[in-house]
Amino acid sequence: MKRAMFLIYLFLAVCLLSLASQGNDRASAQSYAAPTANESDRQVLVSFLNEARDYLLETGKDEAFQAFNDPDGEFVRGDMYVFAYDFNGTLLSHPFLTRFIGRNNLDLRDINGIHIINNMLSVARMGDGFAYAVYPDPIDNYQMKLKLYYLLKADDDMWIGSGINLPGQAPLFSFDDQRKLKRFVEEARSYALREGKDAALQVFNDPEGAFVRDGLYIFAYDFMGNSLSLPFQPDLLGDNRLDVLDANGVAVTRDNLELARGGSGQTYYLYPNPKEEMRDELKLSYTTAVDDTWWLAAGVYSTQSSSNNASDMKPSDRDELKTLVETAFSHVMFTSKKKALRDFMDLNSSWVRGDVYIFAQDFNGTSLCLPYQPAEVGTNRLDIQNDQGVFINREMRSIALNGSGYYEYIWRNPITNQSEAKLSYVMKVDDTWWLGSGFYLEEAEMA
Repeated sequence: MKRAMFLIYLFLAVCLLSLASQGNDRASAQSYAAPTANESDRQVLVSFLNEARDYLLETGKDEAFQAFNDPDGEFVRGDMYVFAYDFNGTLLSHPFLTRFIGRNNLDLRDINGIHIINNMLSVARMGDGFAYAVYPDPIDNYQMKLKLYYLLKADDDMWIGSGINLPGQAPLFSFDDQRKLKRFVEEARSYALREGKDAALQVFNDPEGAFVRDGLYIFAYDFMGNSLSLPFQPDLLGDNRLDVLDANGVAVTRDNLELARGGSGQTYYLYPNPKEEMRDELKLSYTTAVDDTWWLAAGVYSTQSSSNNASDMKPSDRDELKTLVETAFSHVMFTSKKKALRDFMDLNSSWVRGDVYIFAQDFNGTSLCLPYQPAEVGTNRLDIQNDQGVFINREMRSIALNGSGYYEYIWRNPITNQSEAKLSYVMKVDDTWWLGSGFYLEEAEMA
C-alpha cells in the first residue's frame, strides 16, 4: 500500500513539474517581443531622411554638411540624426563623429562583429532601404542599442542615413554561437559541392534531415531570389522572394543575396522561428555562395544565444581574436577614448570574458587599460619582462606602430595565476596609443 501511494505521489510530482516547465516555457514565449518599430515611427524616420536629402540637393553639400554636423542643429531630433558617406565607405558628415570625417569606415564592426558601414552601403546602393546594427547611442550616454536604420541614395556619389532605437536589450551573440553557425553553413556548402545541387536540396528541405539541428536549418536561393530550400515553409518553394520584407521593412532575401554575391557575410533581420510557433524573432545569419548560380545560409535566433556564458564569449582562434580587437577598436571610434577605456576596464562588461580582456597602452609605454590590474593603469610598463626575459610590451608596441598583428609569448594568466602560452592581436588606434587582446594557448597550439 505504501509503495502504491509513493508511486502515485511521484507521478503527481512529475506532472506538476511538467506543468510548471510548460508554464515557464509559455511565460518565456509570451515575455519575448520582437524588436519592432511602430509604423508611425518608421514613417517619421523616412520623412526625416527624405527632408535631409531634399535639403542637401537644394543647398549643396557644403551647407548641408554644416547643418548635418551640428549636434544641436535642426537635423538632430531625438535619437535621429543624419550621417553621410560616399560609395567607397568614406565618412562625409556625422554630428557625433566629426573627428573622423574623411576616414574610410568599412572596417568598423558592431559588438557582434558585423561590418556596419559595409552592410549599410550595400542597401543604399539599391536606392533605399532599412538595415539593423547594434550601435552606441550618443544621445543616451552611448548605451548599446539595436537600431533600425533607413539608408537613402542621395546621388551617384553619396548616400545618407539615419536610425531609430528599437525596444529591448541590444542582442549579443557569442563567438560560440557564430562559430557553430559558420561551421554549419560551410558544412552544408561542402555537402552541396560534393553531392550536387539536387541531392543537397533534397536533404536541406527535409525538416527531419541531417541539416536541421540545434535550432539551425539551411535556407537556399538562386541569385534571382527564387527559393530553393525552406524546410519549414515548403509552400514557399519556387517563389521569388527577392522583395520580401520583415516586420521593420528590412529586405531579408535581398540583403542575404547581396552578401552571397560578395562571397559571404553576416546580417540581422526578423524571421519566424519554427521552434517558437513561427513567431518573429531577431536572427543573425551567415550566408555564402555555393557557386555563381545559387547560395545558402542559416541563422541563429537571439533567444537561442549563449551570450550569458563567459566561456562561450571567448575567441578560440586567430580570426575570432582579431574580430574581438577590431570590435574594440570600433567601439573607440564610435564613442571616445575615455568612454571606451572605462568600458574595457569594467570586469562585468562584455569586454572582459574570463581570461580574455582588452589591454591598452600609449606609445610611450604608459598603461591605459588592464582590467585585472587597475593599480597598474597610469604606470609605465614599457620595460616589463616575462619569465623568459622578453620585453613583451616593447614587442607588441613595435607591431602596433606598423598597424596591427599577432604576437605569441608567455604571460601570467590572471585566472589561474600561472605562466601560460598566450596569443595576442594588437592594433594601432592612432598615433598616440594602441590596444589588443589575447587568449591562452595549449602547448600544442604554440607549435
